[in-house]
Amino acid sequence: MNHPEYSFAEGFLRETGTISEKIAAGLLTAAAGMPLDFTQNGLFASAEMRLLPVTTKFDAGLIVDHERVPEELRRELAPWETGRLIDATRTDEERKAEREKLCWGGGWGGHANPAYDMLLSLGTAGLRERIALYEKLNPGREVFYRGLKTALDALDLLAARASREAAEKAEEAEGEEKENLLRLSRALARAPKLPAGDFHEAAAAFWLVFTFDGIDSPGRFDQFMFPAYQRSDPGDARRVMKALWEEFYRTRTWNLCLSGSDENWCDETNDLTYMILEIAAEAKYNTPNVTLRVHRNTPDKLYKAAAKTLATGIGMPALYNDETVVPALEALGIPAVDAHRYCMNGCNQIDIMGKSHMGLEDGEVSLIKCLELALCGGKSLLTGERLGPETPLSFENFDEVMDAYKKQVEHASDLAIAMANKAQEVRGLRAPNPLRSNLIMGCVEKGADYRAGGPLYNHGQILTEGLADAADALAAIRHLVFEKKEISMERLLRAIRTDFEGEEVLRQKLRSDVKFGNDDDRTDLVAGEIYEHFFRYLLTKRTWRGGIYGGGLSTFNRTAAYGSQTGASANGRKNRDPLLADSLGAEPGCDVKGPTAALLSAAKYDQTLAKSGLVMNIKFDKSLFVTERGEENFIRLWKTYFEKGGQQLSVNVVSRDELLDAKEHPELHRDLIVRVGGFSEYFWKLPEELQDNVIERSSFAV
Repeated sequence: MNHPEYSFAEGFLRETGTISEKIAAGLLTAAAGMPLDFTQNGLFASAEMRLLPVTTKFDAGLIVDHERVPEELRRELAPWETGRLIDATRTDEERKAEREKLCWGGGWGGHANPAYDMLLSLGTAGLRERIALYEKLNPGREVFYRGLKTALDALDLLAARASREAAEKAEEAEGEEKENLLRLSRALARAPKLPAGDFHEAAAAFWLVFTFDGIDSPGRFDQFMFPAYQRSDPGDARRVMKALWEEFYRTRTWNLCLSGSDENWCDETNDLTYMILEIAAEAKYNTPNVTLRVHRNTPDKLYKAAAKTLATGIGMPALYNDETVVPALEALGIPAVDAHRYCMNGCNQIDIMGKSHMGLEDGEVSLIKCLELALCGGKSLLTGERLGPETPLSFENFDEVMDAYKKQVEHASDLAIAMANKAQEVRGLRAPNPLRSNLIMGCVEKGADYRAGGPLYNHGQILTEGLADAADALAAIRHLVFEKKEISMERLLRAIRTDFEGEEVLRQKLRSDVKFGNDDDRTDLVAGEIYEHFFRYLLTKRTWRGGIYGGGLSTFNRTAAYGSQTGASANGRKNRDPLLADSLGAEPGCDVKGPTAALLSAAKYDQTLAKSGLVMNIKFDKSLFVTERGEENFIRLWKTYFEKGGQQLSVNVVSRDELLDAKEHPELHRDLIVRVGGFSEYFWKLPEELQDNVIERSSFAV
């Protein structure tokens, strides 16, 4: 097995101690032997642990790539393979619920934002001093702290090795590349062991650790990198930042958060904030996923800078409202000083920078599938399988429909939470993370691992699909069956259960009835009731890690898959129609009264109930952003939505004609980027169902 790619596996298997010691040993041997990559210009070195055939990842624990690993080695590693251990906890009911897209839970370990500010200001030498202090205060935790120190040994070894190899490469290089390699060698000879100096030194140390940690999310990058920026020449810092941006794009780095407020509502925008927005606009890449925080004291200059970056069509920055997110976090008991430290991770989930493990997708529930079960006695309309508790097959009034629906939602939520908690326990006990435990506050202080309740905040986040679809269907039932009495409940149920066979007129009536997204209380109040029911129910549940579950809405790229496993519904959908709502907003194409009405509908939710990201996708025609007046109108709309309590806004700037042509001629639109339920992606890379979803969203001009 003497091959650099198997360096982690070699150390892991050679160590005979606890699982924590085995993982730490694997990190150390990986640092000594794994492949290192240097950028073409020589400014950065990467150590991409995620590319090894046997590795440990921030989101998964121990991973074995079965296609690249010999059978004998697979057998040897099988008892520790995290995915295998989690799969063994699943019941038949849970597997069925996940397969039929009712819900899932614990499918992966989630994102987090390590305290890179602490790493860059203290260095590994300072982190060792923290360990020495708290090791004395937590007797009996010697194995835990030994693992942390070994992980720091790995970082020091990795940096020393990269420094040495950069110097060796410089001997064969010329010109600017030679100078950059020598500069990199000097930088990594100091940091991350010692506190970082200038911007390049901080960026080089950050990037080496970031790639070794698995390439997650940088978090509040403009905040933790700003001290080094202030010690640097602005022109040189910009050159370094542009080179780093290329690396973010190459590795598909997740969420980079900009600006925000402190606990006194002082604005934290700085020169680096503006520089990054400019670089994002110039590069026009789909990654990293840039997000921007605004609040009562955000300067007008930042609003305009964000609008100009959005005008490029990259779908970024995604926009977040401190005035809603901070109270949502404070309601969980997080003090203001930390609630204002929040950032986003992955697509749009909310985290406390360097202080939490909040799941960031512990699970998900399909509300439209729950309604399907409610109307079919707890059975899937598509397969006949029982997925939920038995509920009535006929209904005398709307309250009975709503009661059956809520019963199915609570059952599905309980399934997702049970799966999530079992997975959390496996990861906490069988897949510790000594590297992250050094960089998430609370772990060293408590003597507890990052995955086992060590962080200061250990809440969870269960997401939802099909919110607007369920709201429209329930509103149609109440409006057409029980209020106007235009159709009988028996006829509606028969039409749904037969996929509207012979009932196209009825289906079209349902399609054209009251729809969420048009500032119409007939639907919006139903939407508000089912939203509050789901989100408040989650708040009664505890995570295994030691926190409280909250809700969010980030459909990622799963929307079409959920729709394809959902039967016909009372909003006029047919069996397996993939076009579910892709965010907090309306079903595709159903918000027909303009952007103000669409946002007013969404603002009727109490969005402080959402503890994860609550994505609101909205699409504007390119013509809006070509004039100063159009830009001002957009900013006014954005501010109004946030003033009314909106948490998040994801903006697509694109024309329908361009999208249609891109679907027909993808080779002509390779650079067309769209926003998809919390992240940006090149349109041509999306499956057809998601392309259709983006095309069918209403496009506005204001």
